[in-house]
Amino acid sequence: MFHRTIGFILCITWLVAAAGCTKHEDKWTAMRPQVFKTQGVIRMDGQPLPGATVVFESSTGNHSGTAVTDDSGKYQLTTFEDFDGVTAGEFLISIEKNDWIEVGPETGEAVDGGTYRRPLEKVPLTPAKYRDFEKSELTAIVTPDGPNRFDFDIQSDAK
Repeated sequence: MFHRTIGFILCITWLVAAAGCTKHEDKWTAMRPQVFKTQGVIRMDGQPLPGATVVFESSTGNHSGTAVTDDSGKYQLTTFEDFDGVTAGEFLISIEKNDWIEVGPETGEAVDGGTYRRPLEKVPLTPAKYRDFEKSELTAIVTPDGPNRFDFDIQSDAK
């Protein structure tokens, strides 16, 4: 009898513990709109464009998705969690890649005993046209049915 009681208690304890370990969504996560996997490839002058920031801006002003292209120019958009995609709807797209160069004197005075760092200046590597949602002329319509793959080949000499 004693072993049955102990077994019963252990079984109930395990069930309670298992129920407490299930994933619970907070109210903010539960209120999120549904998102759909969205991906593609960014090329400039026919070549993959690694390290470019891709932004899908909702034309209704709801939720936007962002991504950074990999070495082969591929991107997967993120809205709430890594690579989850974007909401369904129409989007304006911007593509931006920058380099940073050091400017200013070679030497300087360290602040608070730290090391001196030369100031950096942003150097755009993509034409201004593609860095502006309104001017880029790049659009996409994301649907629940997919496949939601959008490849863009931008031109380095675009005005």
